[in-house]
Amino acid sequence: MQSKAMGAAKLVFRIALSLAVSALFIWLSLRNADIRAVAHNIAAADPLRVFAYALVLLTVHLVRTVRWGILLEPLGHVGFKRLNAASAVGFMLLILLPLRLGEFGRPFAIAQPPAGGGVRIRRSGAMASCVVERIVDGIAIGLLGVIALRLLGGSASGKYASFARSASLAVAAGFGGLCVALVLTIVQHERALRLARAVLSPISPRLAERAVSMMDAFLGAVHLGSGWKTAAFFALTVLYWAVTGFGLWILASAFGIQLTALMAATLLAVQVVGVMVPAGPGMVGTMQFFTAIGISLFYPGALDRGPLNDQIAAYSNTIWFFQFAIQVGLGLLFMATSHITVRGLFSFSGASDGADEQGAVRAA
Repeated sequence: MQSKAMGAAKLVFRIALSLAVSALFIWLSLRNADIRAVAHNIAAADPLRVFAYALVLLTVHLVRTVRWGILLEPLGHVGFKRLNAASAVGFMLLILLPLRLGEFGRPFAIAQPPAGGGVRIRRSGAMASCVVERIVDGIAIGLLGVIALRLLGGSASGKYASFARSASLAVAAGFGGLCVALVLTIVQHERALRLARAVLSPISPRLAERAVSMMDAFLGAVHLGSGWKTAAFFALTVLYWAVTGFGLWILASAFGIQLTALMAATLLAVQVVGVMVPAGPGMVGTMQFFTAIGISLFYPGALDRGPLNDQIAAYSNTIWFFQFAIQVGLGLLFMATSHITVRGLFSFSGASDGADEQGAVRAA
C-alpha cells in the first residue's frame, strides 16, 4: 500500500514538474509577443505553403516508418500496415506523454501480438531498434548543427550563437560516445554481462539476474542487417532530416521569414536539441522557444518586442500545432483501424520477453 502511494506521489511530482517546464518555456517564447498580432500573422500566412508543410510532415512520417522497418527486419518481417500503425501510435504517445515517457510507445506497440497472427517481435529487440535509431539521429543532428554553423561563420550571431555551437558539439559528442559504448558492449558481450551481474548482485541477486537477462536480450537484438539494408537505413536517415529541414524552410516563407538551406539546417539542429529537454505533454513550450532561438541567430533583435517577434511566434506555434495535430491524428486513426489499443499496450507492457517466448512456443 505504501509503495503504491509512493509511486503515485512520484508520478504526480513528475507530471507537475513537466507542466512547470512547459509553462516556463511558453512564457519565455511569448513574453515579448503581442498575442493578437501573433494570431493575425497565423491567419495571414500563405495557405499553399502551410498546406505544403502538412504534406511534408506526412512524408516525414512515411520515411521514418520505412527506416524503422529496416532496423526491425533482422527480428522478423513486419508488414507495412502493422509497422505503420505501431509507428503512428508510438509517436503519438511520444507527443502526448510528459518527460518523453512515450519513447517506449513504439517498442510496446510493435511487440503487441497482432490480432490476425503474424511474426512476434520481442520488446527487447524493438527497444534495441529504437535505441540505435536515436543514437544515429543524435549524431546526425549534432553534426548537422556543427557543420552548418561552421559554414555560416559570422552569419550566425547573437547571444545564443555560442550556445548553439556548444550544444551541437555536445550532442554530437554525447551520442557519438553512446555509439562507441554500445559497440564496445556488443563486442565485449560476455564481459559486459559479467560486469553488470557483479555490480547488481550485492544489491539484489534477483534484480541482477533479471537485469542481465534483459541486457543480454537487448544486446543480442542490436543489428542493422545486410550491407544494402545498412546503406538504405543511412540513406533514409539523410532523406528524413533533409525533408524535415525543407519543411521548416517552406513554412518560414509563409510568414515572411527568409531562410537559406544552411539557416534551415541550423534551425533544425537547434530545434531538435531543444525538444530533447523533458517537458510537458505535446512538447509544448520547448518547440516554440527553441525555434525562436534558432531564428534569432540570423535576425538580430528577433526576440525583442516588435513585429518580427510576432512573426516568429506565429511561425513557431504553427510548427508545433501541425506536428502535434498530424501525429496525434495519425495515432488516433491507426488506433481506430488496427489491433493496437491503449489498454492492450499497458497490459502487454507488463509481460516479459521470456513470457512472450513461452507463449510463442505454446502457440507453435
